Amino acid sequence: MVSLRRRFDEIKDVFPVFEEIRSRRLVDGARSCAIVGCGNGEMEIAFIEHCMPALETLCAVEPDADSVVELRARIARHLPNVHSTVFEDVAQSWAADTDQVFDVVIMFHVVSDIPEPERRALFHRLFGSVIRPDGLLIITTRTGHLDGTQSTESLIMEALNRRPYVDSTWYDQARLLSESVGFRLLYECRYTLNVNVENLDDAYFGFYARECDEPTSLEKVEQVARKVIGDAKWTRKEMFFGVFRKPVAQA
Repeated sequence: MVSLRRRFDEIKDVFPVFEEIRSRRLVDGARSCAIVGCGNGEMEIAFIEHCMPALETLCAVEPDADSVVELRARIARHLPNVHSTVFEDVAQSWAADTDQVFDVVIMFHVVSDIPEPERRALFHRLFGSVIRPDGLLIITTRTGHLDGTQSTESLIMEALNRRPYVDSTWYDQARLLSESVGFRLLYECRYTLNVNVENLDDAYFGFYARECDEPTSLEKVEQVARKVIGDAKWTRKEMFFGVFRKPVAQA
């Protein structure tokens, strides 16, 4: 995974969005935050450091044990004055059990990983009791290319699984779900993540092998990936960054 992450610098690519959110002061008064499905927390903590100077309490939720170890160390290193709690858990289970209420809940690149039957229940729970009135839900996920072309990921996965792989609608689906449970869109911005595909290695092929419907060899993934990518040195992922507000109930 380390080798795979070195192929892109999402914080660099999304940083103009961070800057705009800070200039608009959308989250500068937030004192409590949950980061959900956050992996090692690199992007989430960069966002907090840049945009949330008043943060006092942080709850981090991540199911992968190895990522949790790295996450704890990163929080201690970058946010030493913030009271933090880390849960090794999936978003659905954590949200169902927590009795905490947060100013902000951040879900970077996680909504599409949650099974659809469980997604609506999770968002209902976030809206109903996890996020305070006037609080925010922040989401990033993939969207379609402006020129209508398919993403490299979708082309590779379709060839490997022999079925449609539609990542172009992920943000639209997340937005519709957020609004259907009661959140209101406050801010959204498209950004492009640039991925270096020179000198492809087993870490790159292994990512796709793990996503396949059936066990698939690295050799097969390599064959498909090289055919899709060809001589390109860079590919791109189109993303949306969305901020959704929980309205204050009218008396």
